[in-house]
Parts: sequence; structure tokens; C-alpha cells
Amino acid sequence: MKVLKFIFFACIISQFTSCKNNSEGKVKEDVVQDTTLFNSSDASLVNYEIPEWYKDAKIGYWATWGVYSVPAYAGDHAAEWYGRWMYTVDDGSGEKKGKTFDQRGLKMAAFHKEKYGDPAVFGYKDFIPMFKAEKWNADEWANLFEEGGAKFFVFMAMHHDNFCLWDSKTQPYNSVRMGPKRDFTAEMKIAVKKKGMHFGVSNHSAWNGSFFEYNHINGFDGLKKENQGLYGTGKVDSLAIDRWWKTTIELADKYQPDLYYFDWGWNLKPFQEKHRRKFLTHYYNKALEWGKGKYPAPNVVVNYKNRSKLPVGSAVLDLERGGMKEIEKELWQNDTSLGLKSWSYAMDEEYRSANQVVDMLMDIISKNGVLLLNIGPKADGSIPHEAAIPIKEIGAWLKINGEAVYATRPWEIFGEGPTVPNEKMHGDQVEYTSKDIRFTKSKDDKNLFVTFLGWPSNDAIVTSLKSDKIDLTSLEKVTLLSNNEDIKWNQKNDGLHFYLPQNSNVNEHAYSFKLAFKDKITGLKK
Repeated sequence: MKVLKFIFFACIISQFTSCKNNSEGKVKEDVVQDTTLFNSSDASLVNYEIPEWYKDAKIGYWATWGVYSVPAYAGDHAAEWYGRWMYTVDDGSGEKKGKTFDQRGLKMAAFHKEKYGDPAVFGYKDFIPMFKAEKWNADEWANLFEEGGAKFFVFMAMHHDNFCLWDSKTQPYNSVRMGPKRDFTAEMKIAVKKKGMHFGVSNHSAWNGSFFEYNHINGFDGLKKENQGLYGTGKVDSLAIDRWWKTTIELADKYQPDLYYFDWGWNLKPFQEKHRRKFLTHYYNKALEWGKGKYPAPNVVVNYKNRSKLPVGSAVLDLERGGMKEIEKELWQNDTSLGLKSWSYAMDEEYRSANQVVDMLMDIISKNGVLLLNIGPKADGSIPHEAAIPIKEIGAWLKINGEAVYATRPWEIFGEGPTVPNEKMHGDQVEYTSKDIRFTKSKDDKNLFVTFLGWPSNDAIVTSLKSDKIDLTSLEKVTLLSNNEDIKWNQKNDGLHFYLPQNSNVNEHAYSFKLAFKDKITGLKK
């Protein structure tokens, strides 16, 4: 009898549980009785599959825009943090940080007093009527991002300041009830979708409880209950988490985005992993309900920061202004900005060049990454000329070299060369050279793309492809994408040599060579 019971329960267990390997090598545990919906367990969430559209996209754009765009002043930190730093008060201790201030905010506090007056009289809330967006046009934004080569766009629906750029029923401080009186999220989604791009939203409100802490500590307008819908209480507590959950879910359910980006605020206490898991479960299951996908592929993306905060494979890791040293097993994202100092518009901002962005893009995608590139529009809704120029140049390069970018996958190695980004936040500001080479490959494994991050001149040698490393007998031809011209090549002991045409356009940002193989790309010798 015991044997029969054992066999019975073993059959039941084997019927309800199985393991599988997906295309990226993850071992995932499936519970057969729940193959229609996600739950918050590891076993369920790691079954999540990243959408093919996102794997293929490679580049999307993002705009950091809101009430903070009105003062447009960065001081010693970043312009989108204006609401925090304007309330700092130096305690005279000479220290870099005290209970009432952070040194990074003192210049901004002084600026505010000089231009707008005492923050006890003119608070952050008083910028809201000045945020009019009188020149804003969603179609013009979408046109620019499409021209810049974007396959998706992410809208900053709410920053740390807790001001919603949508028609919120849970948060009275929003752009429909106040200021411009418009639902920017809805308008932007329509414009983006018309262009055939995927639409995402960004939510940074988890840190709102602490964002205005100097307002509360120093006795300003955040102490008044009628203002705490915007300012919070000066701390992240259970009430702040409850408010965050309501607006976070509302944003997802109301606009049904293809991507939902979270900043680092939900990593801090008293937020717990259960809060992050709860959102993933809700959003993924809602996506199934909306008809975006089928379990376990809801066809949506969640971006999160810090590897340890969610089960690996349950969402897409985001590295802010950072890179990777090697190829990542799991798809990841670098969100960075054209502005070197701020994310929102600042009057004295310095911008990356298109060349720097293209180089960074090729490094990212060679390591199984996606680039989310931010710009900061002006308070009136117009795009700064200094930002529009590199966006258009990036798009022009992608029109010619896009085959080496879109719908590609990492090869066996990411490339070669001396330049390596720092694998940390704010580690992507590096300068690549013509000695830096990056590899990508087509999804059908028939084309290998070799991209020099600078004009290689007469020294176009790929040392990773030397004769003792790879057999190139099945290589049929090499094409320089910038002029679509087939070029001569020769494999030697020191590497694969490309013989460049004399009339090549040396004004390109990076130079991609397409290596077409007869059947499949030859693998490196072990």
C-alpha cells in the first residue's frame, strides 16, 4: 500500500511540475496547473520571457520633463532635483552634509532665493502654474525620435516630485487638474503608436517620501497637510508606499504601456521585495488580459535597478549611465542621457555628441544590451536645438548601418580594443577609438558585423579573427555598410585584414563591415 501511495503522489508531482531551458539558457521551473497566470514566487516570475520586439529594438528614447523644467537650473547636481535642493539650509558647520542640508544643494538654494525669493513664500508647488507647455506637440516629439532611429519611447510620467503628467484619479497634483491642463501621457502614447513605436512609461515616485525631506526638516510648506499630496511627509513609510502603489497601478492600468521603468527608489526600506514582486505579477497578468501576449510571454518589459532586488530573469536589469565589461547572459539596459550633468533641461547643459552615442550603442548591444537615451525638453515643450542635432545625426547613421544594429544578437565575444566602460552607475562617459571594435550578428547566424568605433585608416585589422582563432573558408564576402561596397580581405596570422577603398566616407561615426557566410557564421576555435 505504501508503495502504491508513493507511486500515486510521484505521478501527481511529475504531472504538475516540469523544467525547461529557454533560448537564453535559463533553467525555468513551470508549474503546470498555473500556466495561464503569473504569481509572485520565484518559480513563476523567472518563467517570464523578454519580448522579441525589445530584443530587436536596441535603441529607444526617453524624455525627462516636468515642473522642474521651469527653473531649469542644475547648480552642483542635476536640474530635475530642484525641488529637493531648493529647501536646503546650511547649518554653518562647514561639513559637506548635515541634517538640514547637503552641500550639493546649496548653490541651488541660493539661486532660488535670488530669482524666486524665500522658499517659505515661493515653494516648489508655485512652479506648477508656470509649467504651461505652450509649445508642446506630441507628434513633433514622435517625429524626432523616429528620425533618431528609435523603436520605442519612454515617457516620464512621474518623477520624484510626485507630479503626475496624466489624468490621475488618485493624485490631485497632476497636469490635467493643474498647470497645462493636459494629459501628456495619453497624447504621447497616441503619437508614438502612430509611428509604429512601442510606448513605455517611467515612474520615479517611490522616493517621493524622502525627496522633499529638507522642506519638512527646515519647516517649509511641506508641513501643511494640504501640500503633502505633492511633498509627502518627509519620509518613506507605509502611507507613502500605499500612495505609491495606487498611482503606480493606475498608470499601468490606464495606459497599458509596453514598458514600465522604475528608478531606484523602490529598492529602499521600508519597500520590500514583496512590493516589487507584487507589481510584476499585476503588470504581467494585466498584459495577458490586455491581449499583448500569452503566458509566459506577456510582451511587456519592466526595468529595475540592482541585481539583488528581483529574481534573475524576472525583469530587465537597468544600469544607469553605465556599461558592462563583458557579454551579459541576460538582456540588460543602459539608460543614459544626452545631457552630461542633468536629465531634465538645464540652461547650462553640456551634451554628448552623436559620435559618442553611436560608439556607446555599439558597445552596449555587443554585450547583450539595449540603449535608452534621454533628453531634457524645455518647460514650454520644445526640444533644445543642442539635443535635436545629435538625435538626427544618430538616426542618419542608423539608416545606413542599421543592419549591424537592429534585430542583431551578441556574438561569441563582444569585440576587442583598449577602452572599457565602468560597470557601475555613471561609468559610461568614456572615449572610444578606432582600435575599439565591436561584434554583432544576425539572428539567422549568417552575417557577422564588425564595427570599428572610428575610421581604421590603413590599419583595418581584426586580431580576434586571425587564422589560428577562426576558419573563414565559408566567408563569401565583406561589405562596408557606409557605402554598400564589397571590399577585399585577407586572413593572416595577425588577424583579418580589410583593404579599404580610397573613396570611403570618413565622416561617419563608426564603420560597420558585414561578413556574409555561406551557411552559418564560423565559430571561434576553442
